Amino acid sequence: MNRYVLGFDFGTLSCRGVVLNVETGELCVTAEDAYRRGVITGKLPEADISLPDEWCLQDPDDWLFSMRKICGDMLDRAGVNPDQVIGLGVDFTSCTLLPVKKDGTVLCQIPAFRDDPNAWPKLWKHHGAQNQAERLENYAAVNTDWLKDYFGNSVSSEWAYPKMLQVLEESPKAYEAADYFIEGMDYIPMLLTGEVTRNNGVLGVNFFYIEGRGFPDDSFAAGVNPSFRNVVKEKLGGRILKPGELVGTVKPEMARFLGVSEKTVVSVGNSDGAIAGCGAGVNESGSMMLVVGTSTCHQMMYDRYVPFDGICSIAADGMVPGLYGYESGQPATGDLFSWFAKNCAPESVTQQASCRGMSVLDYLNDEAQKLLPGECGLVTIDWLSGNRSILSNYDLSGAMIGLTLETTPVDMYRSLVEANVYGTRMIIENYELHGVHIDRIYAIGGISRKCPWIMQMIADVLRSDIIVPQFDNVPAYGAAATAAVAAYQAGIEYGCRDFNETAKRLIPKETIVYHPDLSKSVMYDEVYEQYRVLHDYFGLDSTFMKKVKEIKVNRKKQKTEKEDET
Repeated sequence: MNRYVLGFDFGTLSCRGVVLNVETGELCVTAEDAYRRGVITGKLPEADISLPDEWCLQDPDDWLFSMRKICGDMLDRAGVNPDQVIGLGVDFTSCTLLPVKKDGTVLCQIPAFRDDPNAWPKLWKHHGAQNQAERLENYAAVNTDWLKDYFGNSVSSEWAYPKMLQVLEESPKAYEAADYFIEGMDYIPMLLTGEVTRNNGVLGVNFFYIEGRGFPDDSFAAGVNPSFRNVVKEKLGGRILKPGELVGTVKPEMARFLGVSEKTVVSVGNSDGAIAGCGAGVNESGSMMLVVGTSTCHQMMYDRYVPFDGICSIAADGMVPGLYGYESGQPATGDLFSWFAKNCAPESVTQQASCRGMSVLDYLNDEAQKLLPGECGLVTIDWLSGNRSILSNYDLSGAMIGLTLETTPVDMYRSLVEANVYGTRMIIENYELHGVHIDRIYAIGGISRKCPWIMQMIADVLRSDIIVPQFDNVPAYGAAATAAVAAYQAGIEYGCRDFNETAKRLIPKETIVYHPDLSKSVMYDEVYEQYRVLHDYFGLDSTFMKKVKEIKVNRKKQKTEKEDET
């Protein structure tokens, strides 16, 4: 009887799954299902309750519906019966944080809290807690030594502490009612097994957790808000595990829900970016993973601990056991390109795309790749969703310099793509500047497979080979690999001893390597120097961009107040 492991990748807009034959490594089947509500912005579902700008929520029912749908679909198409499924692993966008009760009920699923926005899961790109992030950062910079040592002297509004503090300050009843604040990646294993666990590497990215010390002491949280003092003991319980460690087996009711066996083991949850290394079969020090999708995550494996400014975090065992995981990122990549195609393409572009039988985005990509570096005549800052690295400031916004009456939509799109790649170069150079040497660079994610011209641009701009694995759903492969390791820990035949074994047995080996065209690199260098000027002008002193944002918020508030009066 063949044995199988399942991997589920919970992305921003959909859940994707894979079924792998754990004995042969064969990919049996994949599936994907888009969330019914996707990203919740503007107002709450089922209620006329407005959400401020920068708020991004999700519906936990979407996750479970999609997981059940694709699980049943995959097992049916693969002809796999429940007893053949030995393990199940999940990864999730991070930090997606939700308040839950001990039984796994999310607060927004309780009628009394249904209309409270803070009772809903806050998606990774929820930036509504920027005020809390800045206060935490200012306090930690003066009163701790670990902010500079592990978190690059910055606190992101995407992380757990700002989001928890926002709930406390805006919805104290919801904060009090929550038994746990838990990441999406830990919520799914909790529902499946009844066990509360947390991934130690992810805690080291999003929860100020440091191996050997644990969470910050009570005085840190109390220093920002006295009512926040007991957040660790009251809200952050659960066993702390490393990637691939065993959580437990699937509860009977959840086994029936998914169509798997009660003997199926579940591994600890994972961040989608951090598990990318395991999913690509990469576990060597000096490996940088560019996870290029909705956003871009820069995930680095390194055998030494080297603190420096501008890093998001450094976590022991952050990607694989035995190596430090370094994390940086850009909060908008695919989101940025899709935004432009949806909002900035005129009717003439739409018509030309239609004539070619293409989407607007595909048309823009097709035309933009024909331009030489800098030919668009524009220099752009791509901070339309703020800056994660190296500035960690979500009050920053975008800018485009060089517009003339001759500028075309294709010019503008090309400049956005260049700006995003220049942002990656800034991040890579910051690593090298501080002595963290990158030996090889991999790229995964939808854009890495769909847009070869962007991969070539990255190679040219970085003057480095870019290695692209030639298979899809890399994070889901990584989640499945963790299930195979957990199965071994449970004593199940055909489990994998460690991630070296999963790399050999489960992960496809075919790659494409993009080599830099140094003649293009010289051209990109010229534009990049101007990008750096803009980056520093608007980024090192964010007064201008903050003021523009403040005016916008005030005008919206005035408009709402006037409408309420009438």
